[in-house]
Amino acid sequence: MAHYDEIVKHLMDRFSDEFAALALNTADVEVQEKLTTEQPTIKVHHSDMTFKVRLPDEDAILHIEAQTDDSRDKPMPLRMLAYSSFLGLQYELPVYSTVFYLRPTAGRTDPGYYGYGNDRKGGVQYTYPVIRLVELEGASFLEASSIGLLPFTPLMRPPAGMTDEAWIEKCVETTFSASVDNRTRATLLFALSVFGSLAHSPELFQAFISEEIMQESPFYETIIERGFKRGVQQGIEQGIEQGIEQGIEQGARETSIANILVVLTARFPQRDPQPVRQALEAIRDTDRLTQLIQTAALTPTFEAFLQGLDA
Repeated sequence: MAHYDEIVKHLMDRFSDEFAALALNTADVEVQEKLTTEQPTIKVHHSDMTFKVRLPDEDAILHIEAQTDDSRDKPMPLRMLAYSSFLGLQYELPVYSTVFYLRPTAGRTDPGYYGYGNDRKGGVQYTYPVIRLVELEGASFLEASSIGLLPFTPLMRPPAGMTDEAWIEKCVETTFSASVDNRTRATLLFALSVFGSLAHSPELFQAFISEEIMQESPFYETIIERGFKRGVQQGIEQGIEQGIEQGIEQGARETSIANILVVLTARFPQRDPQPVRQALEAIRDTDRLTQLIQTAALTPTFEAFLQGLDA
């Protein structure tokens, strides 16, 4: 959604070092510049950001893709491979790509891998980190004062035993005390309420963040004009929410099936995995399909996978 994309890109641009450290899992990285890329053969997603970075042993390109939900137009592994290939060709530098998933239900079926072929025929073996915010320990980001990541902390895992309300209050309090100017603080708090509403009731944020404070953010009026105010203040209507959830579930199933076929093709290039598609499409349980991705990656033979599929 456009309002998510704009805020994500603003935060990544303003606090690029913090996002780079998270994406590359190292504090020893320096963002040198933001890159503007035009990809005439690749559909550009507004939420991606590309930087030239300096690591201890090399200069490289860092590409970060922020996903609210699972990819629906193309499987994410194919998209990430396309981005990486394009950037490598354009800049002739190592390219490291990472995908962030915002909504707690997103990214469960992303294997972080695309590959096919073998030593005899050649082929591709490509991996990338998958970061699901719901799996991160939120307290560590509050304690580290990672200012640019504060708006995402409500989506992260709270300390054991802490209620949602107490966790959100802690996230808001930490953001209030950040050492930034008033406009930046307003943007951080507004973004916190926007992203936090992906996992929690918008009313929880209204209890701790006044509308007057959020109005100081330059994003506030822009998004209000697009009709987002109703979503922040009242939440999404129940019927729409159900439709969205159904769409997400269907998209997750399709992504899982595509990823299973990708893994089988990579591991058993001599076998045609298409006959299993019909059996996979008959499975309605998304958790079962998620398990089958791992099964496809670990099964010793193609026949063993088929036997497990029938079990």
